[in-house]
Amino acid sequence: MEKNHVTAHIAGQDFRLSSQDSEEYVRKIANYVNEKIEEIQRAYPTLSTGNCVILAALNLSDELHKLREDYNALDSRISELRDMPRQSVPVKRPFEGTKVLQSK
Repeated sequence: MEKNHVTAHIAGQDFRLSSQDSEEYVRKIANYVNEKIEEIQRAYPTLSTGNCVILAALNLSDELHKLREDYNALDSRISELRDMPRQSVPVKRPFEGTKVLQSK
């Protein structure tokens, strides 16, 4: 597969990135990282860029690990539901067997 080359502006610097993913996707990811760094810079304007980058990386890592935990919990729940025996009891639907009144 051909690699795409993208120049992204992150934390005040230009980075030449190459990826097998689409240019649009690479830009989306780079913009997301840059936005996280800028959030830290706005919250802590006296911090150096390097420290803002480290804090943003920690926040992104935290976000990733929490999403992985959520994913694993959902995956486990899906497995539990798949392993449950199916009930052979028919489900009664609302209004099933009810006569509908008609006007004359």
